[in-house]
Amino acid sequence: MKSIHSLGGCLCLTLTLGPMVARSASGAMPTCRQGSSPAGDEDWLAQAKEAETAQDFAQAARCYVGFLTKHPGRADILQRLGLVYYLSNRFETAIPPLERALELDRHQWGAALFLGICDYRVARFEKALVALRGALRIKPDLSEAHFWLGSTLLALGKNEDAAVELETVPTGSSERTDAEYMLAQAYRKAAESFYERIEKLNPDSYRAHQLEAESLAWRGQGQKAILEYRKALERKPDLEGAHRGIADLYWEQGALGRASKEYEAELRLFPLDDHSQLKVGEYWLAQGNGGRAIQYLGLAGRVNMNSAQGYRALGQAWVERGDLAKAESSLKAASRRDPLDPISHRWLAEVYRRTGSPELAGSEYRLVQQLSANEKEAGSQKSGTGSRKDAR
Repeated sequence: MKSIHSLGGCLCLTLTLGPMVARSASGAMPTCRQGSSPAGDEDWLAQAKEAETAQDFAQAARCYVGFLTKHPGRADILQRLGLVYYLSNRFETAIPPLERALELDRHQWGAALFLGICDYRVARFEKALVALRGALRIKPDLSEAHFWLGSTLLALGKNEDAAVELETVPTGSSERTDAEYMLAQAYRKAAESFYERIEKLNPDSYRAHQLEAESLAWRGQGQKAILEYRKALERKPDLEGAHRGIADLYWEQGALGRASKEYEAELRLFPLDDHSQLKVGEYWLAQGNGGRAIQYLGLAGRVNMNSAQGYRALGQAWVERGDLAKAESSLKAASRRDPLDPISHRWLAEVYRRTGSPELAGSEYRLVQQLSANEKEAGSQKSGTGSRKDAR
């Protein structure tokens, strides 16, 4: 979560701001700091900021309420009050001040964003749509708004629309990992919806069995999925993707020999399937047969020139064959396509070590250590803070 101030001052409260808002349960005016009363408006705001810094959101809210009793038309402070309540997980309480902030100033994108998130959190999905679309009208490149809009559409069963929004979340943004998770859900639900339609039209068609297989695979029921793929192939022997689907399931189970045979069956039907070319190449690489691996991996690379995994595997195969110049070229291509992959850099370091380039090897080894440390740190932060999907 971004800091309060980085959002242009976005804070919230769930009470209507009138004479009753500024009073505590006993009817007395709340004070911002125990034993003291702010001397003036600026003191209210200064103490609120101090409380925010200390993450004492309840105290910050009291300060903003105190300020708003004299200045109920300050949209920026209503927005800040709303975010304070949001950060306290008081989502219902946050909604009224955020709504009021937007009534006063429709350009408060922070109020619109967090109003939409709060509406989502309390299952007011239709209202969340309105607020989040409003935030995007003000700030079209707001990645968090695209993420939450996609999540809201998914909650409403609008799976294809949800996927469009989630795809919009930019790579590298803090929301992208969670967007990928939600995208997987959107695609799965869309596939299940299509399956239900096809099953009603023709429950024994090859498409019905294929979609049932994919649905079972999503749910981790691999053996049942394989049986459904087999039924689909009985009805349409040249069905694209069916042998590959079976092969992927065998590969996940560690049955690499069976997987390789299914990938090869896919290639007999569709020779330019780069995924199957890659996996057969990786199979032969695992068997220590670099020559056969190169035949498949080379074609996979020519079909899909953006595959870092393909170039990395090809580089490993060239190392196996002892052609270190070609290995270096392939591994450099892999690292250009995925600079953060430590495996490509580890193999490059090995190539440099073997070719008598200790300085280059050392540089690559240091990079591997840094990338591995970054991955470990990112994993620790993820497990410590939890992801959005855990919060839902």
